[in-house]
Amino acid sequence: MKLVTTLVALTLVSGVALAANKLDKNGDGKITKSEVMACDTNGDKIISKDEAKACGMTDEQFKQYDKNLDGSIAAMELTIPD
Repeated sequence: MKLVTTLVALTLVSGVALAANKLDKNGDGKITKSEVMACDTNGDKIISKDEAKACGMTDEQFKQYDKNLDGSIAAMELTIPD
């Protein structure tokens, strides 16, 4: 039973790590402003929820970056290094 619990936990942790890695385009372990803004597929400098999901952003990441809680991420909201 412990083995099954451990395997389930590792699978969940791996899934979160893979989601984070989808945003980390260069694989350096850091998510930069440029990497997040690459999700802006229509070029309006705002990332919608649909654009975020399409590029692999998790709901938690979206909430973290949507500082003003308006349901989208504007470039000026991103306080992470480029």
